[in-house]
Amino acid sequence: MATVTAAADSRADAGQRGSDWWPAKLGQGTREEFDYIPEIEGRLPTALTGTLYRNGPGLYERAGFKKWNLLDGDGMIRATSFADGSVRFRTRFVRTRKFEAEEKAGRFLYPTWTTPAPRRWENIPGYPSLGQAGVTAVIKGGRLHAFDEVGLPYGLDPASLDTTGLIDPDPGAPAKGPSDYKAHTKTDGESGDWVLTGTRGQVKQDLHVLVKDRQGRHKAQVVLPSPRGEAYFHDFFWASPYAVFLLQPALLSPLPMVLGFRSFTDSLRWTPSAGGLLVVVDTTGKRPPMTLEVPAVWMWHALNAYVAGDRILADFVGYDAPDHFLGPDAAFRMIMQGRPGLAKSPGMLRRFTIDLAARKAGMETIAAGHFEFPMPHPGRVGQKHRFGYAAMGDIAHDWYQTGVARIDVESGARIEFSFGTDFYVGEPIFAPDPSAAADPAATEDRGWILCEVLDGKGGKSFLAVFDAAHLEEGPVAKVKLRTHLPMSFHGWWEAA
Repeated sequence: MATVTAAADSRADAGQRGSDWWPAKLGQGTREEFDYIPEIEGRLPTALTGTLYRNGPGLYERAGFKKWNLLDGDGMIRATSFADGSVRFRTRFVRTRKFEAEEKAGRFLYPTWTTPAPRRWENIPGYPSLGQAGVTAVIKGGRLHAFDEVGLPYGLDPASLDTTGLIDPDPGAPAKGPSDYKAHTKTDGESGDWVLTGTRGQVKQDLHVLVKDRQGRHKAQVVLPSPRGEAYFHDFFWASPYAVFLLQPALLSPLPMVLGFRSFTDSLRWTPSAGGLLVVVDTTGKRPPMTLEVPAVWMWHALNAYVAGDRILADFVGYDAPDHFLGPDAAFRMIMQGRPGLAKSPGMLRRFTIDLAARKAGMETIAAGHFEFPMPHPGRVGQKHRFGYAAMGDIAHDWYQTGVARIDVESGARIEFSFGTDFYVGEPIFAPDPSAAADPAATEDRGWILCEVLDGKGGKSFLAVFDAAHLEEGPVAKVKLRTHLPMSFHGWWEAA
């Protein structure tokens, strides 16, 4: 067996080939931090006032060693502030313990989710020990939280973007908190409750649900053994008062990872014959947790979920297989080498219908196609929704998204806009129109959709501003940036 160092060096060399293929820019980081007034094309809505915070990998290479996968860069916050018809754009790296130690050393020191550390002995165990804080951005209690899926989130000052240190979301909870908070949290659109989930243990895990009220006070915490502790999950459903986990059959073979021979991701195996498990947790304690069998399906991201009578309807983007992520030729890996890679399975908008009384669940497809980064109106999180917004593409062309869509989850009908095949469109973030805030249930298309876009031909990125009710008309304005930005994952709109 080749050593980790040899494999890493080989991939680092391969990463230098094909760098002129424009999608490879999604995996090309930057050492710079920016603060400037961008050029505006079109007309910004006067009521669009606030800041879009986005988080994602910003640094992929040190000392000639390049990360193997799009998911593995150090977290970089991007803040785009809108006021009085003008925009200010800033970026700052999250100063995690990992980032600071590697800055001082001038090289990578620690394994990440898919990439071992350059030196073999630094990979025992291969499970990431220090977070990169590079997945989500959430503002709570006046602080910007940068989440990874390792340990606690990092706090930043939302005005200066200075890192203030690790944050324990609920140090006073009656039960011991999770060792690893998941990147995704939910803010209930009606109550304002903040729902966090996590796990304890690297292999056999407990599941945790933590609920805090609008004022940040502890409201509920549930801890239960996972019925499939070796399964990986990234997101969860919130249908107030239920948290629902999809334990998909991406199963961990831990021994090679613990011994430092494989990364965490390379130790996962897609095992569709095992099927999926839904774990339904009533955070009020009125119903005991239940585990339900469902077909094998891969989920990165939930759209939304809600309770309807004695049922839970849970919408999400689901893949028949995660071939874009797992395997030596997966697209997320090959893009770092300047090559397309494997991605045959599209992300379709799907729904679980969970019958709580009958203790059974079924799955259906709401909209065929290829979607990712689904998002509801923030006022409908955990409540009944009609529309979902998502980045969209054509899997026959490539794995990435080229446009944005609004999907009616009741009929499957959608309106959409595509920039064309030489563009990558990231997660759509909904910025509500403040004049419609009194009745979000009736105004799921009253506001603006904000998308970060990479222009493949121009080689630079821009932020597209859409009228949510008229996506098909294209962006009403573009915030034109001076450089390209590497891929970002998730954002948060904070109204002024």
